[in-house]
Amino acid sequence: MAPTLVAVAATQSWGQGATTSAMGGTITDKAGEGLPGATVIAIHTPTNTQYVAPTNSEGRYNIQNMRVGGPYTIRVTFVGYQETTREGVYLTLGQTLRMDVNLSEATTQLQGVEISGRRDPVINAGRTGAETTVTREQIQRLPTLNRSLNDFTRLNPQANGGGSSSIGGSNNRYNNITIDGAVNNDVFGLAGSGTPGGQSGTTPIALDAIQEIQVVVAPYDVTLGNFTGGGVNAVTRSGTNDFSASVYGFGRNQNSVGKSVTEPRTKAEEFYNYQTGARVGGAIVKDKVFFFLNGEIARQSTPLSFEPGTSTSRIRTSTLDSITNYVRNQYGYEVGEYGAINVRRESNKIFGRLDFNLSQNHQLTVRHNYVEAFDDNNSRTSTSLRFGTNAYKFNNVTNSSVVELNSRLGRYSNKLLLSYNRIRDTRGVQGDIFPAFEITAGANRYTFGTERSSAANELDQDIVEVTDNVTAAFGKHTLTAGTHNEFFKFRNLFLNNGNGFYQFNSLANFYAGRANRIQAAYATADNGEAKFSAAQLGFYVQDQYSPIENLRLTGGLRVDIPVFNDKPAFNQKVVDQAAYARYGGINTQNLPGGQLLFAPRLGFNWDVNNDAKVQVRGGTGIFTGRVPFVWISNSYTNSGIIQGSVDVTNPASVRNGNNQPVVLTDISQFPSYYAAGAARTTQVNVLSDDFKLPQVWRTNLAVDFRLPGDIVATVEGIYTKTLNDIYYKDINLADPIGRLAGPDQRPVYSSSTGGTATLPPRRLDQNFTNVYLLDNTNKGYRYNATAQLQKQFTNGLSTTVAYTYGVSKEINSGSSSTASSNWGFNQIQFDPNNPELGYSRNDQRHRILATGGYTLRYGGDKFATGISAVYEGLSGAPITYLYNRDLNNDGSTGNDLIYIPTDVRDPNQIKLAASEGRDLATVQNQLEAFINNDPYLRSHKGQYAERFGARMPWTHQVDVRLTQDFNFMAGGKKNTIQLTFDIINFGNLLNKDWGHQYSLLNNATELLSVVGTSAPNVQPTFTFPSGFATNNRSYDIAPFNSRWQGQLGVRYIFN
Repeated sequence: MAPTLVAVAATQSWGQGATTSAMGGTITDKAGEGLPGATVIAIHTPTNTQYVAPTNSEGRYNIQNMRVGGPYTIRVTFVGYQETTREGVYLTLGQTLRMDVNLSEATTQLQGVEISGRRDPVINAGRTGAETTVTREQIQRLPTLNRSLNDFTRLNPQANGGGSSSIGGSNNRYNNITIDGAVNNDVFGLAGSGTPGGQSGTTPIALDAIQEIQVVVAPYDVTLGNFTGGGVNAVTRSGTNDFSASVYGFGRNQNSVGKSVTEPRTKAEEFYNYQTGARVGGAIVKDKVFFFLNGEIARQSTPLSFEPGTSTSRIRTSTLDSITNYVRNQYGYEVGEYGAINVRRESNKIFGRLDFNLSQNHQLTVRHNYVEAFDDNNSRTSTSLRFGTNAYKFNNVTNSSVVELNSRLGRYSNKLLLSYNRIRDTRGVQGDIFPAFEITAGANRYTFGTERSSAANELDQDIVEVTDNVTAAFGKHTLTAGTHNEFFKFRNLFLNNGNGFYQFNSLANFYAGRANRIQAAYATADNGEAKFSAAQLGFYVQDQYSPIENLRLTGGLRVDIPVFNDKPAFNQKVVDQAAYARYGGINTQNLPGGQLLFAPRLGFNWDVNNDAKVQVRGGTGIFTGRVPFVWISNSYTNSGIIQGSVDVTNPASVRNGNNQPVVLTDISQFPSYYAAGAARTTQVNVLSDDFKLPQVWRTNLAVDFRLPGDIVATVEGIYTKTLNDIYYKDINLADPIGRLAGPDQRPVYSSSTGGTATLPPRRLDQNFTNVYLLDNTNKGYRYNATAQLQKQFTNGLSTTVAYTYGVSKEINSGSSSTASSNWGFNQIQFDPNNPELGYSRNDQRHRILATGGYTLRYGGDKFATGISAVYEGLSGAPITYLYNRDLNNDGSTGNDLIYIPTDVRDPNQIKLAASEGRDLATVQNQLEAFINNDPYLRSHKGQYAERFGARMPWTHQVDVRLTQDFNFMAGGKKNTIQLTFDIINFGNLLNKDWGHQYSLLNNATELLSVVGTSAPNVQPTFTFPSGFATNNRSYDIAPFNSRWQGQLGVRYIFN
């Protein structure tokens, strides 16, 4: 009788960020009875690291904190029974390999080891929610242009492949990203990528340093926390007893990019983008001490798209020349270049790791990662242009250190993780500090002067993390108890409009010096800096219980406690304002500290027939996330004590001795000079007295089937209900004074901030411009439904196809870093302080994902040719239609959703005016054509537009990687020269009309221009900008990303 070994992959709790794998199972005799006292030895062959575990009274064993990967050799021994050995076992990040062994008595003749069962990332006993693991082989073989984590997190069906790194329809600020188990989020919340240094355009770590990546959406392990979106975890590579190294380079330029997709078709302007690096790993002391090093540099110079004077831009160079000459003559200031502009981006990365086998039961890891990067920030669209002086350079330096100790003592195992991140961000401006000017002329917008958020902008972050998890196996129970704690220290200098900001609503008014709004900020104490420290403490306990062989239950409770050690400055004027009493205890020192945020969770996995062919899994529970600390920092910066501001919304009242409007270029004069037109007021940010961190209740249910041909089919549904999300109000905004006339009956506020003889004031308290209250709402939900097929072939071919339908609705997308923007740009139909539930900017809707790859080895393994591809089909990014000015007089421009008229020629539906040299009939015809060309507008006539209710067209993109390996022997060891060619947007290489991508600034279109001012009982008049009539669409075909792009890679691998 042959001993039988059954191996099935099973997800184990991967802690705050998994860095290891595990094994477990049961050792039985021929009768199926457990064998207590049997010994299981797992040997990690590359390092000769040994993991030993005895079985308990039921014959069960459990080995925690094992190295990821392999190969492993597994040996099972018991007195009086034949030893069983299996080689070539590999372990996956964050998963437990279930290996059950049936031993034969020593007197039985051994016929060979019979292996049944399989390692399977989907049908396994521990999986409950949606997750995706990306192996080292996938990282090496799949196409990647940016060599970033986001290129591989998109392989999760619930992720948004549009580059936003959104998971499950949530804001990417609500994700938790860890590397080697340590927090690697941009916890302050400024970077679009969600990672440190993201604003400089760099990745947090070189891709060659990564071993595996894991994405989880609905894990019910309570050791996982600090996210309400998704969790992304990566583990780094380590050295082995065998010396290995690689040098590599990847690059592309204008010669590896297709022509423009619109007529006239032109070649790409000159640019370059390359990365080059090297890695090396090996043993310092054989079997005991190992090292791994990686260094990489990246250099990029890229031309800006939408160059004025070309077919991609709607902006005339004659207008730009006129602005340039006027500013030079009037203010003695050079606005900077506007033509062909190349922006640079550079980064340097160094990674080092040491691994110590202290003993058979103790392994220590120490690693450090250094990143230095900068990015020249400038951008433009077909209708907006920033002159050269409005650009800035973003600089970042990040140091990240991790120490991890994994220990095993009998049935107990312990993981201790310590980390420290030091992040420094600064901005460098172009030329001398000068006020920012923004001119809106119809659909076009022009900006010059120092970028208004960059004149005083610095951020220091210091983050310390302490995690300790203890796991113990007791029969059918595996118990875990632990704590995860993060300690933060911040210094944030941010004077928005610190250089002054002038807004003009026409070119004529700009040349006449008639601004329609003037804003400025200045420091009144502490240099205007916000300095504070905080912590988020987490404690948890969990039981993983298997009452029967084919059913596993996981239940646990997590408690998170936010702590703030420093309070914002106290502002007595805010506390004394009686008008704010209806919003509760308003105090500038309110903070969400000391709360106990409970998160119970329950998950299950049921192998229906105990044959790994039909699996039902799921769970339900509460997830608590972090709030981006920039939202909290706003209360420190804008307490009304350390910063002051000027906001003049009626600049006509600010005149000089000649009774002419005044435009100042000396920003030091702003506070005193403009006091004549508006009191020296300030913006204040406060938090609700019971503000809570984000929380959601998430439930998922899935069924996995093993179909004929070993195809695994999955049907999965995930529903997320908002418990606590963000909700902004301007509590200094007075009640509306009436409603508009006509079909659009939205409320209208006073057009006078301080009041006149005929109008009440818009501000309740004239000491303040706005008082923004950050509160919670429980309105909102998200759901995703996924159908997926996966197949792994033995000949090197692997495929997956997935379709996901998702909907995400919320009150506020939280897409900005400031309270004024999160409130002011949150599109509304009626009341800005009570916004409607609307679609999220991260609403995904339809997504199709397919991957495939094949490698052919030939010539006696001297050659290998591979091809892999990723297809992604998206139903188009959401967009919003707005009015271009402050229609309802709430003090915010560009946040009012349009009313969609049923008949553009009916003045009772919409009053249009002739404009830009067009008569009324032409304007009406052009607007009608635009509405009828847009599926959303066409089907919602007579209604208010919904926030992000419309969508751009579907996009289809195929990325391909071709790989050619040349293998040869050198020094008695195999060496490889590898050539790769990545083709991004391969369809466009085949046909210029395929693979088009689309872009729209802020995903919003100011479709109708307001003529004059709004008042109660008056039907407003609008114009339709002529620029939108050209193509009857507001979005652009992305001129660069719509082209195919190729990247050549060369790598030499030696041992």
